[in-house]
Amino acid sequence: MGPHERCGLPVLLREGKVLVDRTIFILPTAHVAVSSGQLSGVTQGTGAHLLGQTITLKNNKWEAVNLTDSTVDSGRGSSASRTGLEFSDNDGRQRLNGEQTIDGATYADRLVIENEFALIVRDPDGNLYRLLVVNIREPQPSSATFATVEGLAFVSSSTGGSAGGFPPINVPLTVFQNIETPSDTYASLAAPPCFVAGTQVLTPDGYRLIDDLAVDDLVMTLDHGAQPIRWVGVARLPMAVLVNEPKFRPVTIKQDAFAAGCPHCDLRVSPQHRILVTGWQAELLFGEGDVLVPAIKLVNDGTIRSAGPDGDVTYIHLMFDCHEVIWADGLASESFLPGLVGATDAPDTRAEQDALFPQMATEQVPHLTARPCISDKRTRLLRDSLTH
Repeated sequence: MGPHERCGLPVLLREGKVLVDRTIFILPTAHVAVSSGQLSGVTQGTGAHLLGQTITLKNNKWEAVNLTDSTVDSGRGSSASRTGLEFSDNDGRQRLNGEQTIDGATYADRLVIENEFALIVRDPDGNLYRLLVVNIREPQPSSATFATVEGLAFVSSSTGGSAGGFPPINVPLTVFQNIETPSDTYASLAAPPCFVAGTQVLTPDGYRLIDDLAVDDLVMTLDHGAQPIRWVGVARLPMAVLVNEPKFRPVTIKQDAFAAGCPHCDLRVSPQHRILVTGWQAELLFGEGDVLVPAIKLVNDGTIRSAGPDGDVTYIHLMFDCHEVIWADGLASESFLPGLVGATDAPDTRAEQDALFPQMATEQVPHLTARPCISDKRTRLLRDSLTH
């Protein structure tokens, strides 16, 4: 339990004000390349020095940063406006929740963390992304404490036609707009898709706990047989975060939701983790033999439910040389995707996008998905067909 949590609930500071636990995912600056110069500004950070430059994300080594933000009522009743729901610039309420280690550097508890400035970037295909430049105010006498940059966060919802979420790795992103005093809701920030700890994954030796799998271990895939794991990522989210951030709450797929043994026990995944749908539903609704659909789009309040915040959750990511379909608790679903995928049709469900495999850095390969990824309104019909 973090230092500012109390039984998974926000801490009451005084009447009308509570301290709320938040989690954001950032890519540390060591994993970001700038065509000329650096992300950090010279004095107070505005991002103007990056206009016209290109930014390239070197890998997918996202790190979870835990913070608190005091939420304040500015009035009474249901119409009262509230602050503290957004990750902002020049906001002394946003503070690290416990000592944090980011890319090997340690930052003390309660240091102020800010959304220092935002950048709108464009990839070579014309997709737009909103990058949030994260600053932690280090103790004085550092003269550049406001201008230093610890990493980038990403907005999952669209920005003027953007794909949203995590941009592609090893692709130059051209900066064409800077925003000096940004403010973005915590609900809009992107997070990676993954399995929940305790899931059993099919390997050549049978099912094994995902918690015990490591790089180079073999996992059975639908298309390429046994394949070695190339990267494993782990992120623990306290219950307090899940209470205040519904977008992080896992989706529970009940035993036999799709067919007998599919899955063979209740399976929990992150909301945007894609599940393989096959057979008549895929052909009738999408004109494809197999499709991948985000779990959140399949929630029917029967066989597939959005789980409540009933405890801490540990999410585990598995990545291979390419996007694969693997079996978890008897149900086929996706691995981490080494390439860019389409965003979902609803901004508030775009909180997770697939990250990319860093070892692909020197290879110019298409960013292909294992199956067509579907997330439009047709998924409602699919959702209803799974209710039984």
